[in-house]
Parts: sequence; structure tokens; C-alpha cells
Amino acid sequence: MLTPTTYQEIQRGVQITVREVPTTFNDSDEELGFSLGVMRNLDALIAQALADAVPDTTTLELEYAEIVPAPDPVSLELRRALRLRRVSGAQVAQRLGVTPPVVSRWLSPDYHAHGMDSLRRIAEVLEMDVEVKLVPRRPV
Repeated sequence: MLTPTTYQEIQRGVQITVREVPTTFNDSDEELGFSLGVMRNLDALIAQALADAVPDTTTLELEYAEIVPAPDPVSLELRRALRLRRVSGAQVAQRLGVTPPVVSRWLSPDYHAHGMDSLRRIAEVLEMDVEVKLVPRRPV
């Protein structure tokens, strides 16, 4: 369960209050704290606020906004291929001789570092081919 809360930090004599930060709770409603992703986002937000702060400012109030990177299209395609072949990540790991967490990382939408060698090996296990396609970017 995520519940918005307030995060405060004091750096370089500046008090920073960030409101509406998602906090993780366990089943007993005990607050566990912030996830690693939230902490990274807070660090980036605070660093930017400190860089932009007027020197005489003693307090900053910020609204937390989740920074969510776009899902990696290669990871999404790998997930689609596994579903199509009705193969689990654990089965791919076993066939490739790697651990299941390695395959989990490849399938993670946050992972953006797939190597061609790995993709070819996965494709071989799935009895598929790898096709690379470059397309024009969409206008922003």
C-alpha cells in the first residue's frame, strides 16, 4: 500500500519539505519507508532544488512527482516472445545456464542494456530470430 507522506531534509542550511511522497507500508500498517526508486527520485529533486535555490532561501517546499522512465521496448518484446512461446523466465534461465535473476533483469522494463549476444542466445532458446529495425523518431 502506498500512502503520500512528507519528506524533510536539511542540506547546506536549507530545509527542504517534499509533500505527497509515496511511502510503503506492510500488512500491519507499519510504515516501512521509501522504495529505492522513490529515494533516487527524491535525491534528484533535492539536488535540482538546491542548485536552483536562491542563496538566502532557508526553506523550500516541493511537490513530489514520480519520474518514470519509458519502458524498454526490448524488454517488452522479450516478454511478448516468452508469452508467445509459453516459456517461463526460469525455463529460459535453465536452458541458457544463467540464474533466474539474470533473466528477470532482461525482462525488466527498467533495464536498457541488452546485448546482441544475449538476445541471439535467447532467440535460439525460443526458436526465433532477432530482427533489428531503426525507425524515424516521432515528433515531440
